[in-house]
Amino acid sequence: MRHLPVDPHTLLTLLTALPLVGLLLWVFTRHCAIAIGLLLGIQIWAVAVGGQSAALDIGVRIYPADVLTACALCVALVRVSRRGPSAHAGLFPVMALVVLAGWSTLRGIATFGLQAAGNDSRVYFWHFLAIALYIATVPQSAPLGRVVTRAWLATAAAYALLSLIGWAGRGLHAANTQVAVGGVAVDSRPVPAAAALVLTQAAALLLCPLRPGASVPGPAPSRTPEHGGTADRGEKEGVWRGRARPLAALLLLVLVVLLQHRTIWVAAAAMAVAWWGLRPARAGQRMASATAGALVLCLTVLLFSAGALGAIGGSLADSFRETQGTHSTFAWRVIGWQDLLNAPRSPAQWLIGAPFGSGYERYFAGGLVTVSPHDYYLHVMLRLGLAGVVALLVLYFVVWRWLVRGGPGTLALRLAVIGQLVLFVSYSAFPEQAVLLGLSMWQARICAADSVMRKSPSGRRDPMATMPRPAATARPGPAWELHRSAPRAKC
Repeated sequence: MRHLPVDPHTLLTLLTALPLVGLLLWVFTRHCAIAIGLLLGIQIWAVAVGGQSAALDIGVRIYPADVLTACALCVALVRVSRRGPSAHAGLFPVMALVVLAGWSTLRGIATFGLQAAGNDSRVYFWHFLAIALYIATVPQSAPLGRVVTRAWLATAAAYALLSLIGWAGRGLHAANTQVAVGGVAVDSRPVPAAAALVLTQAAALLLCPLRPGASVPGPAPSRTPEHGGTADRGEKEGVWRGRARPLAALLLLVLVVLLQHRTIWVAAAAMAVAWWGLRPARAGQRMASATAGALVLCLTVLLFSAGALGAIGGSLADSFRETQGTHSTFAWRVIGWQDLLNAPRSPAQWLIGAPFGSGYERYFAGGLVTVSPHDYYLHVMLRLGLAGVVALLVLYFVVWRWLVRGGPGTLALRLAVIGQLVLFVSYSAFPEQAVLLGLSMWQARICAADSVMRKSPSGRRDPMATMPRPAATARPGPAWELHRSAPRAKC
């Protein structure tokens, strides 16, 4: 009797999964709002339950996030192939990263096997690149800014709730403290750094609402009778939002401080400085906000020194002091980076990196460390070579340049980009961050298309990327107002 290449249970699971994969492909093709919700929801679920369970094992373990990522990548590649290179000129850097990651993965499978290469590449490369490419290729007529904003704020609310639940069960401790849960020592912080950065960027979205296409500062117009509402109602909603948004942003930032992820503290500080310097402000307003910020900071330091913050202040102080020791987590990272950079490698490995599965062995305090470098720039250099680092930096440079041309309406995305660049110094790329990177690339495509339209004698845009713009005399409004008169792609 001839044996099957896989056991019957695995074969039955594969046959059952095929209709589900087909359904997911249809969802990712026609309903990007649901797809984005699934991509972010699976990350929330992983944090809530402490990880994912493998859905299938076929020589390499397949997780639910892998299935969603594969669907996103397939749809994105089909979109790219159906349009000419000129329609996706801004996507060349991320496509270069995809090609380099694919080549490194193939070499890793041939050398170290599917399991080792897959585990090394799946999260920080394939998940990140696939999600970013999928969102960047969404049709420009879709209300993507509104969809991502709502999904991101919902994700932040879920992480905030998980943080409160974690503190209620474990208490609030210093970052270097381990607590016992079920007889196992775990991190005292209830959610990881990825969730803390999501909270920080959600605060930026609340303070600087997305208005893609806006090039003139000023609040979005209120809904009037001609827009399907009443002026009084629109005015009341605007006042409520104007008061509630800063308060909600402040509460999120307080959670970020209490979570004690020090890299996220630095990212939040960099985003705050950028917000102060980049946001539109009248004469004297910038100096007044800087003075108010300095006073709040001085008051906080005074209360902290006087012990008014109690046990919470003690935990924050212990977390801050830990960063200054010779055995701090940052010192551990720096020593590891030096060992990985000093390791011998061939010219080809300098150029295109070592294959996935090669490992990250180095020594710290007499012990062997095998985890990833905790620096995405170095991580990319080790696996995709200097070519990958250049492609990554070019990607962010192109995105930043076009977001700047997009005006004040893209300030939140620029702050998110700054937060990601700071994050990459101490962590690798989290899948959640691909959502905002993809939205930034999508907005960059819109700005580039508008620039081409203004320079074209006929004033026509690519028919495959049609997105009507408001009249020159109209006040800029939210993205969904700009799309009101045009047929929308489903999102």
